[in-house]
Amino acid sequence: MPKYNVYGIMTASILIGTYEAENKEAAIDMANDDKMGNWNPSLCHHCAGEIELSDINKTQTDEV
Repeated sequence: MPKYNVYGIMTASILIGTYEAENKEAAIDMANDDKMGNWNPSLCHHCAGEIELSDINKTQTDEV
């Protein structure tokens, strides 16, 4: 009988930065242009405490 790895796929969020802007869209544009924004978080001990994980919303399966 074959074996399968089953993965739970979830989303996560982390603060990229805080921006003073006219509206939400402008703030998103500012974040996109911010080279110092937190765009590449890792799961080090510090970041693991800041990232909010959601519930599993999808599964993926690969045959071993």
